[in-house]
Amino acid sequence: MKLIITGGRQSKSSSSYFNKEWNNGISGIIYEYDAIKETIKKKIEYKTPEEYRPKKNFSISFKSGSIYKNKLFVTTLTEILIYELSKFKLIKRISLNIFNDLHHVIRNNNDLYIVITGLDLVVRYSLLKNKILTFYNCFPEQDTWKRFDINKNYRKINTTKPHFSHPNHVTYIDGKLFITRYMQKDVLIFSKQGKIIDKINLNEEIPHDGAIFNNSLIYTTVNGKIIKLNKTSFKKKIIDLNKFEKQGNSLGWCRGFYQSNDHNYVGFSRIRPTKFIENIKWLGSKLSDKVKLKMPTRIEVYNKDFSKITKTVNLEEIGINWIFSILKV
Repeated sequence: MKLIITGGRQSKSSSSYFNKEWNNGISGIIYEYDAIKETIKKKIEYKTPEEYRPKKNFSISFKSGSIYKNKLFVTTLTEILIYELSKFKLIKRISLNIFNDLHHVIRNNNDLYIVITGLDLVVRYSLLKNKILTFYNCFPEQDTWKRFDINKNYRKINTTKPHFSHPNHVTYIDGKLFITRYMQKDVLIFSKQGKIIDKINLNEEIPHDGAIFNNSLIYTTVNGKIIKLNKTSFKKKIIDLNKFEKQGNSLGWCRGFYQSNDHNYVGFSRIRPTKFIENIKWLGSKLSDKVKLKMPTRIEVYNKDFSKITKTVNLEEIGINWIFSILKV
């Protein structure tokens, strides 16, 4: 079994860790991990052209993506890139003026669902018509186009933070969109036509991204938990991965998940500095303790029932400084 890992690399400069988070990444990187042979190979290192990013103080990274019919759909902060997987060849780029801090993309039939975190928005984009068909406002308390200018080129803006909802991840099931919202700690459910039809409160858990496995929606939370939701009843089960850390350290930013029949692959990224402390206040007392923030970027492989860690794949030692997606080829 082979897994695709998407993420980013930061500067080797000793001061790079202390840069603002939106100008910390120097390239997007994709690696292929062979879980049987236990080998890992770099397949892509990518830099966003200046046409699609700010001129100064910019960041480059791959964020989350998905695989559809042997093609990889992956986001940078301002682009959707489509790669043919057999040769990892770039075959298409989509970049629109409203793209800012993209976090995730999936394909369903001939449509892409794109998470535009910088505008607290998800859109449905037609690959046949090459245009947006539907907007999904993830902060419905305010009209999107009263907050933002639809004619502005947001690709040239470093950051629109602070965000009001910060959507992270979209899943499409039976004509419905399930969108995680960081700030509200919930999953907002839309009809395909753009109407909000339900909401799943996750209480104190802060969802980031996830996967579908059998009858469950599975989400990671940034503070090291796995949430399993029944697709129909939304009954919730929480698995706390912090139980494996006996020294009181932060596990890191928990993001990226894949479940096979026998194992669970969970991504953790080293905690990065941020101007917006509310985004990492879940660290509690660990926030001021540099020792407790030193866990490296890695994939932890757990057994089927999360009762033990069977392997740790250190990604930082090969130059992956943060991880977003773990996808089965």
